[in-house]
Amino acid sequence: MPRSSDSSNQRTYVFPSGVTLRLHSDQRGVISHINAEYGSVLAEASGDADIDVYAGRSAISSSHYANEFERAFEGRHKTVNWRVAVSGLEAETTRVLFEGRGQLVISFLQTFYIEPLLRLKFLKRGHALVHAACLANGDSSILFPAGSGVGKSTLMLRHAASGKQVQGDNYVILTSDGRTLPFPRRLRIYSDLAAVSPDIFGRLPSAERWRLRVAGLIRRFSLGYANLPRRLTIDEIVGPGRLCPEANLSAVYFLRRHSGGGLAGPTPVPLDEAVARIQAINREEASRLEPALAGRPEAKAVFDEAGCLERSLLENVLGHLPLFEILVPRVRNPSAVVSEISRVCGLESAI
Repeated sequence: MPRSSDSSNQRTYVFPSGVTLRLHSDQRGVISHINAEYGSVLAEASGDADIDVYAGRSAISSSHYANEFERAFEGRHKTVNWRVAVSGLEAETTRVLFEGRGQLVISFLQTFYIEPLLRLKFLKRGHALVHAACLANGDSSILFPAGSGVGKSTLMLRHAASGKQVQGDNYVILTSDGRTLPFPRRLRIYSDLAAVSPDIFGRLPSAERWRLRVAGLIRRFSLGYANLPRRLTIDEIVGPGRLCPEANLSAVYFLRRHSGGGLAGPTPVPLDEAVARIQAINREEASRLEPALAGRPEAKAVFDEAGCLERSLLENVLGHLPLFEILVPRVRNPSAVVSEISRVCGLESAI
C-alpha cells in the first residue's frame, strides 16, 4: 500500500459540511471509481482527514497502520469477498483498511463503509446525511425518504427531465437550519430502465443504452445474480443545469410500497413517527458497518451519540413542516404513478 506521502495514489474530498475524506490506493480502479463518485468535491490535501481510507489488494497486511487494528472483518456478498478493519471511530480521524478484488467490491467499500462513516462525521458538524430523494421547487425543496425500490430514482429523473432541478435520488444533506444540499454521488441506472421508464431510457446517449442492454443480457444469463448498474451523473442523463446547489426544505413525503392498485394518500405523519422512520431508514443503510465493529467497546457509544444528534436535528428541522406518507403501488411502468406523486406533492407533473 502507498504511504500517505505518495500523492499520485492519494485523493482528498471535502464535502459541503466540511467533512474530509482522504483515499489512498495502489489500485487504479479504486481511485477512478471514488473520483467519479465524489470528483465534484475533490480538493487539495490539507491537514488531517475525518476519514482516512487505505484500499487495495494488500491494504491490511502491508499497511504500517495494521498494528492499530484488533482484527479484520471478513465480508461477503454473493460471490464477492473482502476484508475491512476500522479504527478510531471516536477519534478526530477514523481510519479504514479495505482489501478486495473487482469493480463490484469497490462499490461495497463506498456503500457499506465510507458513506455510513460520513453520516457519523456529518452529524458532528451539525448536518444530517439522509437517505432520500430530494426535488427542488423554485428555491424550496421536497424530501422523499424511502427504502430501496420504491421509485425515488424514477421520480427524480422525470422531474429533472421536465427541466426542473434536483438534489439527489439516494442521499441529501440536511442542515440544522433547514436547508438541503446535494450529496455528490452518481445515480445507479439498471438494465430494466427501458421497461420501467422508456422515456428516460430514450434520452440516454446511444452508448449508454447499448451498455444497459448488455447488462440486461448478463443479468438474464446469470439468473439475476449479476445485476450491475451503470453509474451516471444527472448531467450525463438529462443534460447540464439540473443540480440545485441549495434549497430550503418545505415538506416531507414518505414513500412506501403497498399492495393496492393505485396511489394512496397523502396521509399526515406525526413528528415523532417521521423522525423515527428517517432514522430507521438511515440505520438500515449503515447495517453493514456495525458487524465490522462488533466487540469494539466504543462503537455503541458512538452510534448512540450519533442517534441523539440526528434525532435532535430532525426534530428541530421537521417540527414546523408538513409531513405526509404516500402509499405507492408496485407497477411495471411507474410513469403514471410518478406523475401522480408529483401532482399531489404540489410539483408540476413530469413529462
